[in-house]
Amino acid sequence: AADVPTARPIQKAPVAPPIFDWTGWYGGVNAGVGISQTRAATVGELGSFDRSGAGFTGGVQGGYNWQFNPHWVAGIEGDIGWLGIDRSFQHFDATIRVSGVKTDWYGTIRGRLGYTSSPSLFYVTGGAAFVNVKNNADDVGGTPLAASKSEIASGWTVGGGIETMLGGNWSAKAEYLYIDAGSQDVFNSEFGELIHFDNRFHVFRFGLNHRFGGPGMPATALPSYNWTGFYAGLHAGTGLSQVHATAPIFNSGAVDIADAGFTGGVQGGYNWQINPHWVAGIEADFGWLGIDRSIRSWDSIFLAFGVKTDWYGTARGRVGYSTGPALLYVTGGAAWVKVTNNFDDVGPTPGAASKSETATGWTMGAGIEAALAHNWTAKLDYLYIDAGSQSFFNPEVGATAHFDNRFHVFRFGLNYQFATGATP
Repeated sequence: AADVPTARPIQKAPVAPPIFDWTGWYGGVNAGVGISQTRAATVGELGSFDRSGAGFTGGVQGGYNWQFNPHWVAGIEGDIGWLGIDRSFQHFDATIRVSGVKTDWYGTIRGRLGYTSSPSLFYVTGGAAFVNVKNNADDVGGTPLAASKSEIASGWTVGGGIETMLGGNWSAKAEYLYIDAGSQDVFNSEFGELIHFDNRFHVFRFGLNHRFGGPGMPATALPSYNWTGFYAGLHAGTGLSQVHATAPIFNSGAVDIADAGFTGGVQGGYNWQINPHWVAGIEADFGWLGIDRSIRSWDSIFLAFGVKTDWYGTARGRVGYSTGPALLYVTGGAAWVKVTNNFDDVGPTPGAASKSETATGWTMGAGIEAALAHNWTAKLDYLYIDAGSQSFFNPEVGATAHFDNRFHVFRFGLNYQFATGATP
C-alpha cells in the first residue's frame, strides 16, 4: 500500500484580471462651469482692473486612445463648445467708464497621457486652445464711444482628469482645464488710451464618451468595490477668488478682485454603501487657500482693494452613484474661510482700512473618485464656496466698502479606506 501513488489535488490556474481596453476612437458630450480671470491696465497708468465672471460651459469632444502597454495610455482629443461668460460693469472711481469680457465659443486640441490599473484612467492633458473673446473699455458718459475688440484668440491649455468605464462602450470623466488665451490691446480714442487685457480662463467639466468599435465591456465585468467605511487622505489643486466690491454711498462703480493660488490640505469622512449602486456619506476637509490679490483702482491710484485668504475648511454630505470601482458624486454643506478684505487709501496720508474674520458660508460641488489599488482611491472634484459678505468703514475716504467673497476650488485627492476595499 505504501507503494501506491497518492493522487495530487487539482490545481486551478490563476484567473487573469479583466483587461480594460482603452484603444480606439471615441466621441461624446460635456458640461460644466467656466470662470474668467481677465486682468487689464491702461498703458502708462498705475491703476488696473480685474474681470471675474462665471458661466455655463458645454459642448462635444472626440479623439483616439492608444493603450501601448497594460498600464499606460496615450491619445489625442479635440473639443468645441459654449463658454458663457459675460462680465461688464462701471469702474469704481471712474463711473463714466465701463469695461468687460465676453466669450461665446471655445475649443482645444490636446494630447493626453494616462495611467490605468483598473477600469479608470488617470491622465494629464495639454495643447492648443482657441477662444472667441471680446474685451471692451467704453466711455458711458455724455458722449459714449464704444471701444472694444473681438477676435478668435489662440493660446494654450493644460489640465488633468479621471475617466472611468461605465459598461458597454461608455465612459464618464471629470476634467479640469486652465486656458491662457493670450492678450488683447483695445484703444479708446475718446481718451486716447490703450488698454491691455490678459485673458485667462478655468474650466471644470463632466463628460460622457462612447468608444466606437470593439465588442463593448459588460457592466458585470466591472470589479465590485466596497465603499463603506472610514477614509482619510490629502488633496492639492487651485483656488480662485471671485470677489466683488462696492461702496454704494461713495459712488455707483464696482471692483472685481480675481486671483489664483495653490490650495492643499487633508480630508476624511465616512461612506455608507446603501446598495450596489448608491453611496451616501459625510466628508470634512481643512487646508491652505493661498489667495493674495491687491489692486489699485483704475483711474484712481490713491485707492486700493484687496483680498487675502489663508485657511479654509468644509463639512459636507456626499451622494454618489457607484459603478463598482468608481464613484460619481455630488456634494454640499457648510464652509469656513479665513479671509481679509482691504479698502485702503495709498496716497500721501495713507489710512489702511481692512477687516479679517473667519467667514461662514456654504459650498456645493461634484467629482469622481476611482479605485487605484488595494484600499487607495484618487479623486478630482470642484467646489464653489460662498463665504458671505464683509462691510467696513474707511474714515480717510469717508466711505463704507462692501465685499462679496466667492471662491472656486479645483483639486485632486488621494484617499486611503480603512475598510475592505476591492472585493477579491
